[in-house]
Amino acid sequence: MSLVYLWRRIHLGRNPLARGSDRVEAAILVFGVLIALLGVPLAAAAGSETYAAMMERSALETASRHSTTAFLLEDAPPARIGVDGMPSAETASVAARWALPDGDFQEARVAADLGASAGDAVTVWLDESGAVVEPPVMPLDATSAGIGVGVGVWLAAVTLLAAGYVLARCLLNRARWAAWGREWERFGQDSRS
Repeated sequence: MSLVYLWRRIHLGRNPLARGSDRVEAAILVFGVLIALLGVPLAAAAGSETYAAMMERSALETASRHSTTAFLLEDAPPARIGVDGMPSAETASVAARWALPDGDFQEARVAADLGASAGDAVTVWLDESGAVVEPPVMPLDATSAGIGVGVGVWLAAVTLLAAGYVLARCLLNRARWAAWGREWERFGQDSRS
């Protein structure tokens, strides 16, 4: 679709052939584009809010969790090779042991990459009580979530606006066809008289 075509579609000017429904359609299109453009700052605000919440969570989790090196006590299941020939990035629950600050050892099941062997070192995250927990949210995760929410909100809004425009255009086309049918009917009656 060329810009000239788009311009003629929304700027009907003084064209005597432009119907009222054509002007309504152009107004709906312009209104939708303006709303989509105004939605950018709102989507950015939603993304920024998500980023701030995730960064706060990251700070809390980083302060209350610490990592240690554990050694696997058993082999993990074999790695699966994907269609592209690359090993999968899946993990499995495997028994592991790590040293505590007081010199004792603790054992638990931890996540290890498929294909890992007994004796391999893995990083384990522990909470303040020493229980195995998920790694803390990293700043990169917060950035990705913020961008994802911002873009997702904007795309959802644009999708709804586009669907609204398509629906309005279908209704206007139905009204145009009905008006055209009435005109042809009237023309047929005039020509018979």
